[in-house]
Amino acid sequence: MASGYDRALSVFSPDGHVFQVEYALEAVKRVIWKLHRYLRRWRKGQGHRCSSCEKRSAMKLQDTRITPSKLCLLDNHVCLAFAGLNADARILVDKARLEAQSHRLTVEDPVTIEYITKYVAGVQQRYTQSGGVRPFGISTLIVGFDHGDNVPRLYQTEPSGIYSAW
Repeated sequence: MASGYDRALSVFSPDGHVFQVEYALEAVKRVIWKLHRYLRRWRKGQGHRCSSCEKRSAMKLQDTRITPSKLCLLDNHVCLAFAGLNADARILVDKARLEAQSHRLTVEDPVTIEYITKYVAGVQQRYTQSGGVRPFGISTLIVGFDHGDNVPRLYQTEPSGIYSAW
């Protein structure tokens, strides 16, 4: 029972919830996805990441070559998997790719997994408080290897902007 508390982003309900963020979490809960395993680098330095998502059967008229994927490459060493609304994910992935490219051009090093995760979570958090926009209806897993490091990194972000390492 929202009763008027879900009309604005910055209005809290009497029990301390922001309903717009909870609606975004509901969009995430409708999608089933799992990260199964993470493979180690090969001897030549090639990083391989293995993730899996629910694969829906294609309809007769659907062109499977242009169907959006739930796995996106942000940089050559960072992959983002998401659950939720595809349209929201496209916006967030474009912003993350632009930040990764900008970081590489400015600092001349690839982004760290934690840095790009903080950036994605920051964008998600800003959209929970800004006027004229709504929270992103996606939750993400960001996976990859940091530059010069053989340790796999895995982070999760939520629509509220919270992120955590696994």
